[in-house]
Amino acid sequence: MLAKLSFASRLVALVTGSVVTSTLLASGLSAWSFYEDNIAEIERQGLTVARVLARAYAVANQTPKDVEQVIAKHMVVAATGFAEFVAAAEKAGYTPAQINDRLTRAVDESILDEVWITDEKGLAYLHTKTSPSFQFSPSATEQPQAHQFWSLLTGQNKVVVQEIQKREIDNEKFKYVGVGGVDKPRIVEVGYNARYFDSLAEQIGLQRIVDNLLAGDEIDAIFIFDTGSRLIVSPRPNAEPETAKISDAETAPVTDVLRTAKPKSMISQSVLSVIAPIHREDGALLGAALIRLPVKRLGEHVRAQLQVALAISVLTSVAGAAMAAWIARRQTAPIGTITRAARNVEQDNMLDEGISEVAARNDELGQLARVFRTMAQDFLTREKTLDALVVQRTAALEEKNGELERLSARLSKYLSPQLYETLFRGGRVAPISAQRKKLTILFADIVSFSEIAENIEAEDLTRVLNEFLNEMAEVALKHGATIDKYMGDAVMAFFGDPKTRGVREDARACVLMAMEMLAATRELDRKWRESGVGCPLQIRIGVNTGYCTVGDFGSQQRMDYTIIGHQVNLAARIQKAADPNSIFLSQETYALVKDLIIAQEQAPIAVKGIHAPVQTYKAVGPATTDEGAVIHEESTGVVLKVDLGAANREDVRRILTAALAQLESKNAARLDELQN
Repeated sequence: MLAKLSFASRLVALVTGSVVTSTLLASGLSAWSFYEDNIAEIERQGLTVARVLARAYAVANQTPKDVEQVIAKHMVVAATGFAEFVAAAEKAGYTPAQINDRLTRAVDESILDEVWITDEKGLAYLHTKTSPSFQFSPSATEQPQAHQFWSLLTGQNKVVVQEIQKREIDNEKFKYVGVGGVDKPRIVEVGYNARYFDSLAEQIGLQRIVDNLLAGDEIDAIFIFDTGSRLIVSPRPNAEPETAKISDAETAPVTDVLRTAKPKSMISQSVLSVIAPIHREDGALLGAALIRLPVKRLGEHVRAQLQVALAISVLTSVAGAAMAAWIARRQTAPIGTITRAARNVEQDNMLDEGISEVAARNDELGQLARVFRTMAQDFLTREKTLDALVVQRTAALEEKNGELERLSARLSKYLSPQLYETLFRGGRVAPISAQRKKLTILFADIVSFSEIAENIEAEDLTRVLNEFLNEMAEVALKHGATIDKYMGDAVMAFFGDPKTRGVREDARACVLMAMEMLAATRELDRKWRESGVGCPLQIRIGVNTGYCTVGDFGSQQRMDYTIIGHQVNLAARIQKAADPNSIFLSQETYALVKDLIIAQEQAPIAVKGIHAPVQTYKAVGPATTDEGAVIHEESTGVVLKVDLGAANREDVRRILTAALAQLESKNAARLDELQN
């Protein structure tokens, strides 16, 4: 067919074919080179990510250790300061309570949470906790953690620093540091609650870094393996299912990479997987990272380039290389300007001025630039508006939280501390419920309160009643009782729910509380008499132990936490039968506390609903030896208290004899006066 054409036509056809063929070959080679270069660049990016992960891994591992070391140094300084303070305070004559108060204030103003200071025998009699004193032991079996500080008593060590570890008592992570005493052998231990380290690990850990790297679309997935080929970090579960999976073909080379410490890569139709070792700064192998990078768009770019090359070949044969170059420069420059403007908007910066030049064009790129400029300005404006709304909503939430805290503080005054803590810590659910438990119940009320109310003004009555109830409440809370309710001048409390120490210990705590209430009432009576309240203050207390129904009673709209049952009524009847300023116990309670107190058996009382009389006992005082016994009797106008362990018995006889003689003398004088 070419033979039929003229030379000029054949030459044109030959040149045109040569140009087209050359252009296609050049475009193909260029596309392949572009593809290979991009693959190599993507591999370099994967290795860069691996190096970033290595540095992040090292920082994530080392930073908590460095922070812990800094805190340990501060804790040693604090413990040394407390040792100096205790030595000086005891030398100055401070009491343990005064020293504990200052230690507590010092802890409240620092990052520390606990201070424990012992005597020479390891008894922590000084501490910042409300719990009883703690006895240190050298036995690792008895005290796996605390026994390490015993060497401070023996002088074997001057400083003991423990790493952060979970405590046996509550699984809380704590760090403890101890130093020896300054003035004598003792343990001065400070404790720090290390829950901050959990959040620190979360903030700087590999998972956080991986999540940040996956936030864009440059990386599809990252998987990190330890030196045993175990997967330790992967995309979050909310990632795309196909992205979050790892194939066998990808995991197989991981072992080789860990063995040879050399990177490998493998490519599929849409992704490039780079497997690179992760090294510490000292060269030690930490593991391997599999970084999955998308190449689907790269293939699309290559295909698009080939299509453009074909078009350019045709245009080149018609218009020439100069026209093609001019068109390329003319068409691609505005796109670069728009791309730079998009990056500025992505970083919340103002638009590039070059976008205005592109927007001035009358072609499609100009129209695109104008639309993009409008959208970008709207986006930046919305960003500022959203930031302002976030600040406003945050302030409103803080205000609401303050209101809730104030409301919670007010509610705490209407509920017993145990119930309040249970409710506001999520321990008790809202549905109405109750259970049978063995409790120890106490009733206490003022003797002849109606007579007192008639003889004093209403304001004084309110004051003295609140003073009495406040004193009783303080004693009850001190012993761990649950205050059920106040009934006028009466107090009802019980032990065993929502917290219990066991039936026996609950009963003993209740009786000790009753004796302290009686002592507090006598002191209040003395104060009231001195302040002008003429009526004597006396109380009756009844204590009973038995099974009761305890829980929430009421409706869905309002309910009360209380106890009901026959044993509650029996405690109330025993209280009514008690003598003024006395404590009556039931047989059940007495059996649990008889080694704790001295009691006198009383005449049985008849109780409605019980066929047999109920045996009661009067608690006289704590069980002591004869040398430590105390005689305490009160009546109107008479207060007699003799400590047989401290008083000289001859002096007691002399004083009592003189008092009796004076009483007889006054009675005789009064008789003579009446006869005359």
